[in-house]
Formats: sequence, C-alpha cells, structure tokens
Amino acid sequence: MKLIPIKIFDRDGNVKYFGTDEDVLIPDTYEEKDEELRGVWVSTVANIDVPVMKLDDNGKVTNEEISKYKDYLLSIIKKVKEYHLNTVIFQVRPVNDALYESKMNPWSSVLTGVEGLYPGFDPFGFFVEEAKKENISVHAWINPYRAGRVDIFSIMKDDRPMTKEEWIATLAPNNFARVHPECTILTKQNKLLLDPANEMVREFVSDSIVEIASKYDIKAVHIDDYFYPYEYINDELEEEKAKDSGFDKISDFRRHNVDLMIELIHNKLSKLPRKVEFGISPFGIYRTDSKYFNEDDKDNEKAWELGSNNAAGCTTNYANLYADVFKWMDEGWIDYVVPQDYFDLENSKIDEDGNTKCLVKYADLVKWWSWAAKVTNCKLYIGQALYRVGSEGLWNNPEEIPNQLKYNNLYHNVSGTVFFTYKDFTNNEREVLVKTRDILKTMWTKDVKDK
Repeated sequence: MKLIPIKIFDRDGNVKYFGTDEDVLIPDTYEEKDEELRGVWVSTVANIDVPVMKLDDNGKVTNEEISKYKDYLLSIIKKVKEYHLNTVIFQVRPVNDALYESKMNPWSSVLTGVEGLYPGFDPFGFFVEEAKKENISVHAWINPYRAGRVDIFSIMKDDRPMTKEEWIATLAPNNFARVHPECTILTKQNKLLLDPANEMVREFVSDSIVEIASKYDIKAVHIDDYFYPYEYINDELEEEKAKDSGFDKISDFRRHNVDLMIELIHNKLSKLPRKVEFGISPFGIYRTDSKYFNEDDKDNEKAWELGSNNAAGCTTNYANLYADVFKWMDEGWIDYVVPQDYFDLENSKIDEDGNTKCLVKYADLVKWWSWAAKVTNCKLYIGQALYRVGSEGLWNNPEEIPNQLKYNNLYHNVSGTVFFTYKDFTNNEREVLVKTRDILKTMWTKDVKDK
C-alpha cells in the first residue's frame, strides 16, 4: 500500500494535521473490506428523512396513505442495498414520542402531523422486519431529553405568549411531559426538555429504551449528541438541586446526571435475555489537548492532557454538552461510539489578510478517537457528513468523502462508517453530491457483513 499526500482542493498545498507542517497521508487506492459497518442515519425529527401522512376529512389515516408510507420505507431499504450499506440507524423517539407501538410514549406527530394519532400500522416494526429480509441491521435511535422543538413563548394565545403550562397541555394526554410537568425544564431558547437531574426522567427514558429493545429484533439502541442542549438551559432550581446532591460545581452535577442515565440504560439492557448493543454518537470533540490553552486557562474544563488536537475554543462533549463519553467507553457502559466527525480534511479558510484560519480537522479527530477506542476497548465507527457535500468551500470536492474513507482505513479499529443523513442518498440537486455517490459506488462494490 502506497501512501500519498492529499492536495487541497481549492488552492496550492497539501492537507496538514492541525497546527503542524505534517502531511496527512492516505492510501493511493481504496481497499474494500469484507466486514465493516456501512450505515446511514434515518432522521425523522422535523421530517428530515420521512414524509407526513395526509389525513382524510375526518382526520384519519387512509389505507392509501398507509400503503404509500410502507412503500416509502421499502424504498429506503432498496436505496440502502443499492449502495451496499448494511445498517440503518432509525430515529424512533425524536421528541419524547414514538414511531413505534408504545405503551409509554405517544405516536409521533412526524407520522401524521398529530401527536398521539395512530398511523394505521407500526412503522418501525414494519421497517425492522423488512430490513431483516435484506440482511440489514437496524439500530433504534432515541433522543433522551428533548420534549419540544419550538420556542414556547413565541406561540401566541389570546394575543399573548403562551405559557409553559398551556403549551404542555397541547401535548398528547399520555406524553410523559404532560403527565409529569414537574419533570420538565426549558432551554435558553424556551424549548421543553426533560430534566436530566430528575430520577423519574432517568427511569422513564431507560424504560422506554428497554421497551424498544424487548419488542423489536434490533441490533442496538442508539443515542446521538443531544444531552444537555447546545443552547444551555433555564433552571432556577439547578443550584439547589446540585447542592442537595452534594455538588459544588454545576458542571460536575450535570455530567453526573447524564452518567447516571447512561449507566442505568447499560444495566437494564444487560438484563435482557438477548444481547442488544448500546451505542452513542457524540459530537466530534471530547476534550481538547491542554497545550492549546494559555497558562492562565489550564483549568478550563475543555482542556485535558490527553485531548485531541484542535483549537481551544472548540465546543466539547465534556464541557459543553456534559457528556463524559470517554468515561462511558472506559467503564464499558456502551458497546460502540460513532463520533460525528463532520469536518473536512483541511477545514481551513484564508481571511482577508491572507492568514489561514482553522479550528479543527477531520484526520486529527479520527486519530484521537482511534486511540480512545483502543485504550478503552470500545468498538468505533466514524460519523461522516454526507449532508455537507456540495454545500460550501472544500466540501465542493467530490473526492472529500472518498478521501476520508481512505484515511479511515489506516486505522484497524475503525470498524465502519455512518453517513448523515439518508436524504443525501436521494438528493440529485447538488452535482458534487451526485459525483461523490458515484465514486462511493466504485469503492463499495459488494455486500459485506456488518461489524
């Protein structure tokens, strides 16, 4: 295998590792594996990857709509097979609701536009059974805390902003947030959130996951990067809760709350009669190497002597989302990790003064997560940004994703890749995206077993 440098797509020079003059090298040819996970996320939140069923004049789902929806689900499976993928990570609980038959969560509004309305069949159950016929593994993707997507106070009622209590009353009668409003808080953007500090929330979320894992023949349950939200929270009682729990620092308290949920999910899944894996897809940066921080900022929680090579100002799982993913890997609470490495290989821009600006690069993160997975003995896949191809700058290179796949192959413990998101396998409007998919077909030429 010959290693070669990567030419920067839109200017002279080669791709370098972050903050260095070292070339990032990739194999000159792609070697197709016989066993690896090749996956795609099917995002149902906001109907990103799925349609809404039309209702008749009586507000019911017709047989015709049911048939059309089933056909659409079958088309996903057909497209997955076309590209020789073998895994679908299907979002089944996007907003404290369900795209599956549940005794605990209401039917999702993404199905019919109405929360709690029976769609006429079990979409996830149907998908799992049809995928199995084609040897496609299915992971059930849930969002643990998100209970609303709208700014509650932007919704008007009687010429005034709606209150939190009034908005909660619009949810389905069996929605946990409506049954237990005391278990909810708001984000800084006034969106409803299940309180991560609440024990009832942890039990409810973990029991919801067990319900899915017990009911369906799935390979894994899966949580993405949304723990404490990116926009932070409004909770006037949080300091009191932290002190009552023995914590002086809010950040430690928050990480502890998420730790408790992850461990609880692990413990409950381990008691099932068959193995159902538990995976996490975190934001791409866990913590940043301390060397990038000034001496007077060494105590910044983003900094860690074993962190990744990227700029000090980057968002991190540990300090911003309060997700101690490395700990979960090390404790053996999760079976696999899929870091969202949604950056291009160079990921730098030239400013008006001719200076190069860069915060983080793809290769540095793959390298770090490969190390982290090795020392914790955790299975590793890489999450890749198919959705960004053809959008701007260096993503206009149709070889970007193929080069990333070649780079992944340098690490023996990278056991596969997952693309975000499904609609980018069907979108033909961006020429660069179409070219990228054409190249992908020349690289993945056969069905392989997932890993």
